[in-house]
Amino acid sequence: MPLFSFEEPEPKLNPPISCWREDMPENHEPQLVPPQLHWLTTLNDTFLEIPRYSTEVAWGGMFVCGVFISIFAIGWGWFGFVMQDGLDGYWMIAMGLMGLMVFSGLALFFLKMYFVQPRDQPFRLNRKRQKIYIYEYKRTFFPWLKWPVTIRSYNWADVHGEICYPGARLDMGYQLFGSVCEPGTNNVIARFIIAKDSRERSSREQLCQIWSYLCVYMQHDQVVAEPDSPGRPDDWRPREADQWPAEMELESTTAP
Repeated sequence: MPLFSFEEPEPKLNPPISCWREDMPENHEPQLVPPQLHWLTTLNDTFLEIPRYSTEVAWGGMFVCGVFISIFAIGWGWFGFVMQDGLDGYWMIAMGLMGLMVFSGLALFFLKMYFVQPRDQPFRLNRKRQKIYIYEYKRTFFPWLKWPVTIRSYNWADVHGEICYPGARLDMGYQLFGSVCEPGTNNVIARFIIAKDSRERSSREQLCQIWSYLCVYMQHDQVVAEPDSPGRPDDWRPREADQWPAEMELESTTAP
């Protein structure tokens, strides 16, 4: 028999997150690393707001695509009307109109993402209520419809931390997720991203520090008010999030 045995750690949540690497300490336990944030929007005795700058979109590319497709849509429609002579005239008009509608909708989608979609989708921790509130902007493939803001809310006691490392080329790097479980169990019912390391310049250790900060704050302990990156990431030039729905704005920022 070997004198020493080494067991690989196993995920404790069911199901574990894809590409799992590490479970964070429980949020009510003493934290093992010093707490530190990258960015901070609001900190007071009632609630904490942290920005989540979107890293999933090449914003400049959205603008370029929108302009290019707009020009293409106009050219397609013009071509259909110019080529309407002859027996196939009505067919060419129909093709021109159809192409104009399709490409105009596609151009509007890209331009709406660039000019309208907020690039900061923050979350709030309310330690008086012991709840977390997650701001999400729900875009769809129908750009002529309103893209709504939704707020997910969970009890902090049901939130666990997990670190994963996706290997996809466009989504590579360590990521910190909050995993919401059924009360008193390890059965996951929802997950949300807290921070990534690809563009947020976070190492795995720094993600652990972020989790530690959230836990220490919710345990009513003192945390530092200065993040290590006080300025916003100007390479994204993010717009602030839209206003929170009035009911959730009141609940997430006040004591019960």
